Amino acid sequence: MAQHGRLSDLAEVTMGQSPKSDTYNFECNGLPLLNGAADFRGSISPSKWTSDPKRIAHKGEYIFGVRATVGLTRKIFRDYAIGRGTGAARARKEEFDEFLYFTLEELFNYYTHVGSGSVYVNISKNEFEEFKCMIPNQSSMSSFHLQNKPIFNLISKNEMENFSLSSIRQELLFKHF
Repeated sequence: MAQHGRLSDLAEVTMGQSPKSDTYNFECNGLPLLNGAADFRGSISPSKWTSDPKRIAHKGEYIFGVRATVGLTRKIFRDYAIGRGTGAARARKEEFDEFLYFTLEELFNYYTHVGSGSVYVNISKNEFEEFKCMIPNQSSMSSFHLQNKPIFNLISKNEMENFSLSSIRQELLFKHF
């Protein structure tokens, strides 16, 4: 049986904070910076790095846009600095991981329709943490996790392979010119 809960029961949310602009660089010094959804729409492609990240999303967490373009939830496979247009969520328990993804998608669907910003949607940390959701009991959650983990692992494997191939392509193009 499911129980009423909040997103904060499933995950820890980190809201991005932009580093000082004088720490930005294009030489891959520090961590790649995801400032907003434009940096991970389609694929994760940061346009700059920062040598002094203020907030970090860690490998295995979900990142998403929180201003203007909300959502675009993606799992990350390395650490990134996150700016103020980006947030991250980490499941409190491994068996919550896949369920968290779908709960985040439900949250973004909800806030896209009720928007909290006057010009564009802007979701606060409190709105994330207090988002009401149904949480399955332990047995159902474990079953959901076991059934969906292989699918999510395959998606992750494909994304990592695409990233690797893209990096090789960039290196080859750079060497050619």
